[in-house]
Amino acid sequence: MKNYPDEVYTELVKLFRDDDKQSREWLLEHNYREWVEFHWAFEGKEKSFEWLLQNGQRVLAATVDGLSGADNAKIFLIRSGHRELSAFVDASRGNKVAVAWLIKNKHKGLIQLAHEINVRQKKEEKKGIWALLNFGNPFR
Repeated sequence: MKNYPDEVYTELVKLFRDDDKQSREWLLEHNYREWVEFHWAFEGKEKSFEWLLQNGQRVLAATVDGLSGADNAKIFLIRSGHRELSAFVDASRGNKVAVAWLIKNKHKGLIQLAHEINVRQKKEEKKGIWALLNFGNPFR
């Protein structure tokens, strides 16, 4: 994976946090379309996943697969020399060893993005648990 400036990760965090339109536009204007497609693929848009595959971003497509729980994608990332993305996948799940590895290897942007994804996933899990216990709000 090529090195990206810190600004790219700052905009990515905003995009993942709030689906921030300005961040999306910034990434597109600065020729980082692969990250916009990565975000959309993470959101489940098949066309974006296909775009990653067809436009030389197989590693980012594998990262999306890894974030979706595909362990074979993490193996692919390691074997293809992208250990940082495999660690990113694990860090996104809250794996402290992976976070420590990213810190040690100075992948600050990936740490920030992994943290944002982890926070987001915890919020979604919490909503899911409470949705099971929601017997209806009589005050709605």
